[in-house]
Amino acid sequence: MKTIVIDPGHGGLEPGARGRFGTLEKNVALEIGLKLRAVIERNFPSRVVLTRDKDLNVSLENRAALANNNKADFFISIHANSSFRKDAHGSETYFLSRDATDEEARKLAFLENNPAEFGEGITGESEDEIQMILWDMAQSAYLKQSSLLAESIQKELNLLLRTSNRGIKQAPFTVLAGVACPAVLVEVAFISNPREERSLTREGFQLNVAQAIYRGLVNYIELYSQK
Repeated sequence: MKTIVIDPGHGGLEPGARGRFGTLEKNVALEIGLKLRAVIERNFPSRVVLTRDKDLNVSLENRAALANNNKADFFISIHANSSFRKDAHGSETYFLSRDATDEEARKLAFLENNPAEFGEGITGESEDEIQMILWDMAQSAYLKQSSLLAESIQKELNLLLRTSNRGIKQAPFTVLAGVACPAVLVEVAFISNPREERSLTREGFQLNVAQAIYRGLVNYIELYSQK
């Protein structure tokens, strides 16, 4: 039986990004995470573990440790995207890399790795620490699997949600480093975009996201998983 760890981003004193209408990323991520757990448990024999099932602080390092302590087969971190451009929209799925796919991915990784910086100016000061430890950690052994899992999930998000497909990308996310299994970070939609913010608060949209992630995971398992 496979163990699937779902990681609703942020929580507690770390709200993550905030939408124009006051929607908090931490709340959206938790709602989608809970729905994803329910979809998986209803349809796929497995053990599902959440890094948090309520509004509380969990450090990035403890999220990875929880996955490893539970001998996770898959790790899926759920987030809502944000941009200074209010018209930015769509979904994208990340896997770990030393180098970011582009400048936008680098900035996003910096914000997710430094929650206190949401809404503040972006610098690169903490990236050196990540660079020093990144490739000494367990996740480097799973990059190919993680890229395939990201591709499978992103395909289903695009098919089901019919939002703009921003593709799969790479960035040095701390929460993915050190996880000893295929691991991805899903940016569901842009909470900074008023239209997508409204979608993120809707039960139906949240359930569609959960179903898309589930389908992507199961498709990956059927195609690639040998365990």
